[in-house]
Amino acid sequence: MVESMLHATVAFAQSAGPAPGASMLSAILSLDGLLTLLIVALLPLCALRPWIGVLVFAWIGYMNPHRLLDGFAFHMPYAKLVAAATLCGLLVTRERYALPRTREVYLVAALWVIFVASTLLVALQPAVAREKLAEISKIFLMTGVTLVLFQDRYKLTALVLVIALSVGLLGAGGALWGLSTGFAERLYGPPRSFLGDNNAFGYTLTIVLPIIALARRQAERRWLRRVLLAVFALSIVAVFATWSRGALIGLCLSLPLLLAWSWRRDPAILLATAAACLAIYATPRPWVERMQTITPTAYRDTSSGSKRMASWYVALRLGLDHPILGAGFRPFEPDVYERYMPGYWDNHDAHNHYLQLFAEHGVPGLLLFVALLGSLFLTLWRTRRATRGDPPREWIGEAAQLVAVSLVAYAVGGIFLNMPYFDLFYQLAAVGLILQQAARAPGLEIAAPCAPLLSVPWARRRPAAALSPARAGG
Repeated sequence: MVESMLHATVAFAQSAGPAPGASMLSAILSLDGLLTLLIVALLPLCALRPWIGVLVFAWIGYMNPHRLLDGFAFHMPYAKLVAAATLCGLLVTRERYALPRTREVYLVAALWVIFVASTLLVALQPAVAREKLAEISKIFLMTGVTLVLFQDRYKLTALVLVIALSVGLLGAGGALWGLSTGFAERLYGPPRSFLGDNNAFGYTLTIVLPIIALARRQAERRWLRRVLLAVFALSIVAVFATWSRGALIGLCLSLPLLLAWSWRRDPAILLATAAACLAIYATPRPWVERMQTITPTAYRDTSSGSKRMASWYVALRLGLDHPILGAGFRPFEPDVYERYMPGYWDNHDAHNHYLQLFAEHGVPGLLLFVALLGSLFLTLWRTRRATRGDPPREWIGEAAQLVAVSLVAYAVGGIFLNMPYFDLFYQLAAVGLILQQAARAPGLEIAAPCAPLLSVPWARRRPAAALSPARAGG
C-alpha cells in the first residue's frame, strides 16, 4: 500500500513538472551556481582592490574551475568578467606603480607588434589569427597589470601561492586518481583549456613544481607548509600519470636543479621527491614501454614521434618560405600539409615553441622570443648574485633561483610542445622582473613574509612596502 502510494506520488510529480522557481533554485544550489555566485561576489572586490582581481584571474586561468563542471558554468566567460572588473579598478586605484622600463618589457612589446603585423598583413587564416591575437593581447595586458600592481612582497607572495595551489591541487587530485587506477589511463587537465591535453598538463606541472617549493619556502603557517609539501609530492606523481614523455624529460632536467637548491634550505622537499618517485614502480608495463621510446631512434619509429617530426618539418618549411613575418597564427591547415608533404595530414601544430614562432611570425618573432627567454635568465642570474650574502634580501635571490628553474622546464619542454603563448610563462616573467626591481632597492625596508590571504583581511587597506623605487601612480 505504502509502496503504491509512493509510486503514484512520483508519477504525479513527474507529470506535473517542476514547481515554479524550483529549476532556478536547483541551478543556484548546484556547483555551477555556487561557483557563479562566488565569482560574481568577488567582482566588486576585484574593482576595489585590482591586485586581488589579478589573483582571481590567475586562479580561473590556471585551475579552470568552471571547466571541471558539466553544467552552464562550463561556457561562462568568468575570466573576461574578472579582467574587466580588474581593469576598471586599475583606472582609479592608487595602489599601483610605474611600469618597469626593463629590456624584457620592450621585448614583449616588440613581440606584440610582430604578432599584430603578421595577423593584419600576411595571415593565411585571417579570422582565426585575429581571434588568437585578441587572446594573446589579453594575456600581455594582464601581465602588464601584474607588473604595476605587485611591486611589494605581500602581494607577490600571494600571487606565488595562488599559482602554486591552482595548478598543484589539480595535480594532487590527478595523482590520487592515477594511483587508484594503477596509472592505467592517461591523466588530462580541465577540458577545453590550456591544460586539457595530457602533454600540456604534465608540462605545466613540471613548470609549477619550483613555484610550489617557493610558496612553501615563503609560507609561515605550519599547516600551509605541510599542505604545499603534499601538493608538491603528488604533483610529481601526476606527471607520471599523464604518460607524457616531454613532461618526463622536463622533470628529469628541472628536478635535479630544484633538489640542488633544496637540500640545504628545505630537506623535506628531498624526502617528498624520493617518496613521490617510488610511484614509478606502480606504473604498468605499457607506461614503461612508452617512456623507453624517448631515445631518438625509438622515438622516430613511434606513431606520435613520426607525427611530431612531420609537424616540425612542415613548420620549418613554412617559416623558411615566409621568413619576414611568417604565415600568421594557426596556419597548419590541410592545404599547407599537402604543399609540403603530399598525401599526409594530421591535425597538429608545430609541437615546438620555437618552430611554432618561426612558422607563424618568421625570423623576427623567433628571435624576439628567444631573446626574451635569454634576457629573463640573465636578469634572474644577476638578481640572485646581487642579493647573495645579504640576509634581509636573501629571499629575493631564492625566489629568482626557483623562477629560473621553472623557466628551464618551460624552455626544455618547449622542444616537444608548442605553448609559446602560455600565460603562465609571461606571468612568471613578470615575477622575475618584480624581483629584479626588489634587488635594485638595497636600502629599502621590506616587510616580513606572511601567509597571504589568510592572516590579513582582503578588503582592509594594508600599507605595503614597495619592492621598487618606482613612484606610485595617482
